[in-house]
Amino acid sequence: MRLRDWEAHLVGALTHSVSDAETRGIAIYRNARLAILRNALAGAYPVCRALVGDDCFDALARDTLTAQASTSPNLHRYGNALPDVIAQSPLAQSVPYLADVARLEWCVHWAHYAPDAHVEAPDATLLAQPADTICASLANGAQWVASRWPVVSIWRAHQADATIALNEINLGVGEAAAIAVRGHRVAVLDLDPATATFLAACEAETSLQAALETTLAERPDFDLTACLSGLYRSGLLALSACPTTSSTGDTP
Repeated sequence: MRLRDWEAHLVGALTHSVSDAETRGIAIYRNARLAILRNALAGAYPVCRALVGDDCFDALARDTLTAQASTSPNLHRYGNALPDVIAQSPLAQSVPYLADVARLEWCVHWAHYAPDAHVEAPDATLLAQPADTICASLANGAQWVASRWPVVSIWRAHQADATIALNEINLGVGEAAAIAVRGHRVAVLDLDPATATFLAACEAETSLQAALETTLAERPDFDLTACLSGLYRSGLLALSACPTTSSTGDTP
């Protein structure tokens, strides 16, 4: 058997069912692989693990291993399926905020391996264009999350420099945050509800004008200038010309 074929067979044996004889032979390698992936999940989701305990988290890790295959040699890329696994588990009822905490944790984890968010000041020519020809978004490398639960406070309560305790958090207040890299450090920046609504609209719509209209339909008192200014001062705002689709004449 050629080396390449043997390697392919070994990888298949580690990830799929094989004969009993082969299973006994590679059991130690398969168990080691599973342990490594569980450890990767524990490293990416320390707050979730602290919230539910080791045994419960290990069960979530096993379900994630079943739901998501590892496709990269970089273990830091593995595990973004865990929030959805939580959302589909009984924990979605007993710990309803856990899935959104996991989504925030994954953004924080991913940001550790992302470049600093950097935004060029939009030029005057772009700013002078009609709003239906401009797109707004977060700066490259930044992410955001919004939840009906106080997930940012829950996450902060588990940090080494925490200034709030879990028993001080009002579970009836939703929160949103942007996650970006600042000076090679991950920053979790609070977003007000109006800004979170606007960012959701920017993702769903094709232009700044459409995003504004969608936001105003939900929040009639929305102040676009204040929102854009706040995002820009935080280094989170990216403006660009909307992509244009040229007609080929082939469409009936």
